[in-house]
Amino acid sequence: EQVIKEGITLNPDLTGYLIPTSMDTPHFATLLVENEDSEGPYGAKGIGEPATIATAPAIANAIYDAIGVRIFHLPITPEKILKALKEKRKNK
Repeated sequence: EQVIKEGITLNPDLTGYLIPTSMDTPHFATLLVENEDSEGPYGAKGIGEPATIATAPAIANAIYDAIGVRIFHLPITPEKILKALKEKRKNK
């Protein structure tokens, strides 16, 4: 997301953009279930994608659990959280 304030781009590159990592997700247990999947070669399924897909929704759900508002667009910023809280208060 490009952040602009008073006509100045505040984040012109990705050097300051922190991407959530596996250290930002809660602990979980892995359960292996054998299942023949006819879609993949030899019944195999992809495994590399979950690390990049699940982190942001996990953080968004943690925010919802903590304060009761949903944030649907990334990146989740303090400003977006405050705005959502103000909207929630206004709609009560």
